[in-house]
Amino acid sequence: MSLRDHTTTDTGRLITSRWAALLCGLATLLVLAGAAGAAQPGRIYKWVDEHGVTHYGQHIPPEYRDQAATEMTKRGVTVNRIDPVTTPEERRLAQERALREKEEQKRLAEQRRRDTALMNTYSSTREIDDARERSLSAPMQALTVLEPRFKRANERLQGLNRQAADIQRGGKPVPDFLSEDITAAKHEVEQLQAERQRHEAQIVAIRTRFDADKQRYIELYTISPR
Repeated sequence: MSLRDHTTTDTGRLITSRWAALLCGLATLLVLAGAAGAAQPGRIYKWVDEHGVTHYGQHIPPEYRDQAATEMTKRGVTVNRIDPVTTPEERRLAQERALREKEEQKRLAEQRRRDTALMNTYSSTREIDDARERSLSAPMQALTVLEPRFKRANERLQGLNRQAADIQRGGKPVPDFLSEDITAAKHEVEQLQAERQRHEAQIVAIRTRFDADKQRYIELYTISPR
């Protein structure tokens, strides 16, 4: 074989090798685009993380949205180039937006967890009502026991106050022991009143929570009946 034949052969091999590499790269991009678009039609985004690794996906993660990115069709054709955020104000807004999105994602994840637990716990709204009544029994019983104690303490305080008023109308000073009894009785009434309010607030919180669970259960059951 002549030198010219060797040169022609080497050149052909080089061209073939370059075309093979190019076709391989295009095939990889199309596979990635096809995989990302299989679940849902839409754009494909390409971005680079802090380690220099290139990623493809239908959504750019919040932490990379202030960086340069490329928007492509499912076939790998570039349709838009997203410029990086450059000004401090833009970076601040991007960080705030990313934080809000993360918080919203956490909220939605917590809501999904609560919804799953709700549907796994109850099989009907009647069961929710029964659970509410069981939860209400303890604070309502506590109020029942507390009410006569509060009534007696309040009546005792009123009686002591009447005694002190009668003494003062007679032009005499209120004795120390009576003032001390009034202070102690007043303190007892205040404690019992605070305890009664605590139980009443607990009852309201229980009713509110179970009413919300019941309403959410009805909404979920309407969306996806068992």
